Amino acid sequence: MAPAGDPGTGPTARAGTSAGQRPAPGPGAGRHAPIWDLPARGSRGPKPRHDRAAIAAVATQIADAHGLDALTMRQVARALGIATMSLYTYVPTRDHLAQLVIDHLAGEFTYPAIPAPGKRAAVADLARQGRDIARSHPWIPGLLNRPSPLGPNRLRYLDYFLGLLSDSELDTGAKMEILALIGGFATMYGAMQGTLASERASGAIRADEEAAAQMQALARTAASGHYPNLAAALAAAGPPRSEDDIFESCITRLIDVAGLDS
Repeated sequence: MAPAGDPGTGPTARAGTSAGQRPAPGPGAGRHAPIWDLPARGSRGPKPRHDRAAIAAVATQIADAHGLDALTMRQVARALGIATMSLYTYVPTRDHLAQLVIDHLAGEFTYPAIPAPGKRAAVADLARQGRDIARSHPWIPGLLNRPSPLGPNRLRYLDYFLGLLSDSELDTGAKMEILALIGGFATMYGAMQGTLASERASGAIRADEEAAAQMQALARTAASGHYPNLAAALAAAGPPRSEDDIFESCITRLIDVAGLDS
């Protein structure tokens, strides 16, 4: 997942409780510290019943079922069958819970055992995977509103992607920009598709009616005479394309910028 808010109001604030309800974190457990740099558990007390992977999986299930607003420390603790205060022995702060969830989702990417013969095709495959992951978890962008430390799954994604760009003439900074553009676009596009699919399934909107309403609104706007460039573009528009066709076209253009030949 490509990774940016006020801790009191941002999405990760939902994954927590008010200050007076949690114990003070231990040394080095500031909310911006990578959770992977902190001990998984203390050296005293009974053996823990849960681990970080299980906590992240439960948190993801809660968000999938009820949305990001439901992703609170209290809800996660309840699903695990422990007291909310006990959850803080595993996850020191609410931001650390967000870190775990983001990296857990990055773990849904798969990588070929044998290097792909075509790097353009491999980058496109990564983009499609990112889209599909976000389509399954359309609340993802709400966790990516500020930079987050890279966990092991995101580091693997980064390393694999940079390997695909190794033959590009771009410098390291430009390669990171391409990675962010492709990964970010795939995530946002997939989340949009997932949200629309949910609304369509509920009967809130119909795909054909939605598309027709958008075109009618654009046609009225173009006919107003206030937007001549829009009117010219609509007059030269080709046949309608599906959401997936548009995605493939956009990804191809972004890959072109990376300068990959094959």
